[in-house]
Amino acid sequence: MLQSFGVEQRTEEVYRAMLQLPRAGVEELAAHLGLADADIRTELDHLAGLTLVEPGDERLQHYLALPPDQAVEVLIAREEERLLARQREVDATRTSIGELVDSFVASRRKVGDDGLVEQLDGFRVVRSRLYQLTSAATRHAASMVPGEAFSQRATEASLRLDTSLLQRGISLRTIVSEVSLATPHWDAYLRRTVALGAQVRAHPAPPMLAVVIDNSSAVIPQGLDLTAGAMVVHGAALTAPVAALFDEVWHASTPLAAEPGELPGDPHLSEARIRQVVSLLAQGQKDEAIARRMGVSVRTVRRLVSEAVEALHAQSRFQAGVLAAHRGWVPGPGHPDVPVG
Repeated sequence: MLQSFGVEQRTEEVYRAMLQLPRAGVEELAAHLGLADADIRTELDHLAGLTLVEPGDERLQHYLALPPDQAVEVLIAREEERLLARQREVDATRTSIGELVDSFVASRRKVGDDGLVEQLDGFRVVRSRLYQLTSAATRHAASMVPGEAFSQRATEASLRLDTSLLQRGISLRTIVSEVSLATPHWDAYLRRTVALGAQVRAHPAPPMLAVVIDNSSAVIPQGLDLTAGAMVVHGAALTAPVAALFDEVWHASTPLAAEPGELPGDPHLSEARIRQVVSLLAQGQKDEAIARRMGVSVRTVRRLVSEAVEALHAQSRFQAGVLAAHRGWVPGPGHPDVPVG
């Protein structure tokens, strides 16, 4: 039992023997446990260092064992003190890491003369800059994530930061694609953040990757994703359009519950996903083009096309587009559901 507090097994055995034989001296304890007198004295020193024994009759080399309830409280207090010291070390390390991140980013970003626009080259720099911006958030952080799920390693790191932000009272809102919820670890991660207090919504096809911090800074990729780098804009005037787009997509998205429920098998969401695919099919788009538009893999597109054909009871992709048009699923030019190239 006491080994969970770092007490060695033999040390605990001596302590237990002292509870059973409260008047036993060194020789009697040694005989009872089959140990040498020197071994007993060593273990008594360990117990004294843990303050689990008190001196008794020195002439008889006698010690008194601290009652178990008091002993456990002593060990708990000692462990709490150790954990607190360790937490201070971790906090100090986190501060040092922040300084290292600052140095790393500063040497790898280009900032305009007015300080309102930054250019970040490469995913690693973008990721570090996002860490800086979100860690410095004072009110809220919003992110729109198109395409497929993040890796499990990335979500584990994100959950630590999300938890820290939510504990500080920062409001977190996230928009993800509906198709990404088919990935178990991603779905579980998102629902965990909801349980912690974040808000997550799913959209058939979020138009772009974007992060908005406190409505005063926004991160926008230079390409379809962050691989090539990103732009960071500061100030209300430059951030407002990104924040407005986020809000528009947010209101058109479906909330995600903390526990698995309707998503991703909700028929309304499935229909919305099918409409998105057949809209692109009706435009004559190939799988590769649809994948780029929706921000997913070609394999995912083919699966969605198959679902669309099945849901419409069609015999082919072409017939699925025709049937969807007859049902009014395919919007006309300029409709907001039609992705703009």
